[in-house]
Amino acid sequence: MVGPGFNVGAPPLGGRWCALYKRILVGFDGSPESLEALRRASELASASGAELHVIAVVPPPSVILGPLMTPETFDVRPLVEAARGALERAVGELEGVSVHWEVRVGEPASTILDYAEEAGVDLIVLGRRRLRGVERIALGSVSSKVVSHSPVDVLVVKHSPEG
Repeated sequence: MVGPGFNVGAPPLGGRWCALYKRILVGFDGSPESLEALRRASELASASGAELHVIAVVPPPSVILGPLMTPETFDVRPLVEAARGALERAVGELEGVSVHWEVRVGEPASTILDYAEEAGVDLIVLGRRRLRGVERIALGSVSSKVVSHSPVDVLVVKHSPEG
């Protein structure tokens, strides 16, 4: 709809649309795509005064290695610690924004959606990864699943190789 008080295209950061978001959630896995999503979400949160929530999700052994792997046969703690370290470093570089972060173990898409509901977020920001072959069959696309099932807006950020 175009008319008085309506902009065509996206408003500048801090514009009317940004003010709609009070709590922004970023799914983080340490990839360049998730770093770009974190950067973009941080800019949005800073411009609008929103809280920034960041979650890293470590898939349980059965998701990573198949149904025969259990917590008794595969220790997920080193993966959780690695995720925590990567997340601490990434969040530590953010300035001018209130950040809440945590690492959880679970199926990534459903864990992101559960956290979004618990925290009352109104925007989820994810990086878009290009999965191929067996990886796509085994994991599917987290962003596609979140977009399909989220009751709130989802921004999928495309990573540009140029940075």
